[in-house]
Amino acid sequence: MEWASLLLALVVVALVVVIPGSALAGALGMRGLRLIAVSIPAGVTVIALASLVAPILGLSWGPLPVAITTIALLIVVIGLRIVLRSTVERRAADLPRTPHTRLPLAGVLAIVAAIVVTLLQLALVIGHPSNFSQTFDNIFHLNAVRFALDHGNASPLFIAKMTSGMDAPVTFYPSAWHATSALVIQLTGVSIPVSSNALMMFFAAVAWPVGIITLVRSLWGTSAVRLVAAAVVTVSIPAFPLLMVEYGVLFPYMMSLSLIAMPLALLIDVLRARPRERWTLLIALLGTLPGIIVAHPGGFVAAIVFATVILLVVWIGALRRASAGRPRGGLVAAAIVYLAVVLPAWYVLRPAAEARTWEPTETVGQAVGEILTASPWGTALNWSVMLLATVGLMVAAQRRTMSDWFAMLMFAAAAVLYIAVSGLPYWDLRDLLVGAWYNNAPRLAALLPFAWVPLAAIGGERIWDWVRTVPRRGPVRLGAVAAVLIVTVVVPQVTVMRHAVGAARDMFQLADDSPVITEDEFALLQRLPDETDATGTIVGSPWTGVALAYALEGHPVMMPHTLMLTDAAMDDILAGLNDAEPGSATCAAVAEVNAEYVLDFGTQEVNNGEHVFPGLEDLDDSKAVELIDSVGDVKLYRIVGCG
Repeated sequence: MEWASLLLALVVVALVVVIPGSALAGALGMRGLRLIAVSIPAGVTVIALASLVAPILGLSWGPLPVAITTIALLIVVIGLRIVLRSTVERRAADLPRTPHTRLPLAGVLAIVAAIVVTLLQLALVIGHPSNFSQTFDNIFHLNAVRFALDHGNASPLFIAKMTSGMDAPVTFYPSAWHATSALVIQLTGVSIPVSSNALMMFFAAVAWPVGIITLVRSLWGTSAVRLVAAAVVTVSIPAFPLLMVEYGVLFPYMMSLSLIAMPLALLIDVLRARPRERWTLLIALLGTLPGIIVAHPGGFVAAIVFATVILLVVWIGALRRASAGRPRGGLVAAAIVYLAVVLPAWYVLRPAAEARTWEPTETVGQAVGEILTASPWGTALNWSVMLLATVGLMVAAQRRTMSDWFAMLMFAAAAVLYIAVSGLPYWDLRDLLVGAWYNNAPRLAALLPFAWVPLAAIGGERIWDWVRTVPRRGPVRLGAVAAVLIVTVVVPQVTVMRHAVGAARDMFQLADDSPVITEDEFALLQRLPDETDATGTIVGSPWTGVALAYALEGHPVMMPHTLMLTDAAMDDILAGLNDAEPGSATCAAVAEVNAEYVLDFGTQEVNNGEHVFPGLEDLDDSKAVELIDSVGDVKLYRIVGCG
């Protein structure tokens, strides 16, 4: 039944994202694959804007703000279409429409197969529907969903108050992931871990393949072989999305990256479209961006990088065609205006300096080798993707069409950023280039698949053309086809992807030595509803997993994350709870935070940390607390020393 609950949650994720998004995409005249692909980032935009607007309207977070925002945006979109039809499209009436190329059946089946394979990979990763990522960042992500539900507010201007305090200044935190998860829980009643897994599956297994294959279609057209090759490679690269599931865990960033292929595809379509369609495509492109930003600004900056190289190719081509004088001056002015917008955004969207402290992890030579072998961040050598992408790069370098230049420069940009973050020894230059991604190598490794998949698509097509030159009769043709299928389809799944799935699976397992919540700790957490007052705050070290009592059981905790801004009352409790007695400052602090219980999860900390809180030590010998329950060495105490 728990797998049925996960399936239900997955369906609801798809509905809450795709229904609003497809309504807007349909109103813009989108059809077929483009409608589906646009609907996903557009739907996230609706949820993101609804989460911002709901507190302003005095509405609690839920389906109602999403419905209101969808209707409001539909009115805007329909109004824009009416204006466009009466002006731009009428002027272009004498021009033929851009031919609509239907996706071949093989392309449809390739997308479906990519979705199914990725879903199976992720099902193997989680192992059980209620398992959750046992990683540092997930303490925040799971608790932030509970925080949004408890306060009826999922705004990106509110979520950060969970760790900074309700009276802290307003700060931005990318909350589209948490807002969507809260919606799913409200509509289905599933647990927070199940909702989180459903979101992970949707954006990794649906949004990513649909988006990147749509980008390949915009680059190279609807050739069945290219689309199939793109689908094969999409499910054969650990760097995205599996690395984002294993490392961090970086759910908001993964969500944002899974959406960026669509605006890139729309940008290419805008550059090639006739005036009749150009403006609606541009509106669709702009409509995808708010959702990407609120999902995670790092994804938006990545989209800027790839969009810039695409525009650079077009700009250089226009510059070469332009004659001296005014036309060329207009192009230069356009470039200056573009840089005047992009460069400040590049600076403003960087995280705070104290969050950009990741150092290089290897040499420049090692980083180059990882790119050439399609194995960034220590993943296994990916010979199949390396072969397909290398052949594709050679084909692109030989043909040098506009799409070829797009693909080659996207690869160059992703490679330069990964090399810089991994091995560049010059801190200031490195921070300037990759500070927007926290100077963190795995985040840049995740950009490489956006370059590999398009190149591998034309590489796969070229290899297939070679296979077709083999005589039809005899075992040679059959052997050639079998060799291609084994090398491109089977080998990646049983080698590099098997290893990647296993590594990610290790982070989702509930065991005696799990890094955040062990089996004994989980067992004791499940007893909390029967043994505690649901309103009493639990004290304990968030580094040992105590913080997840909030997400998993809905019980308030004093510190819902490791990186908390503690106040004086919290500091008094952490320093002196074990010596608390009536009339002491510690007891005054206990009353202020309504602390009633202490969870002692031992000394094992996530990321092998070592954090000492003197007031939480030697509780067995303290008269300030009494033991309520224990499972192994895990203990639950009631605070009694304050009367």
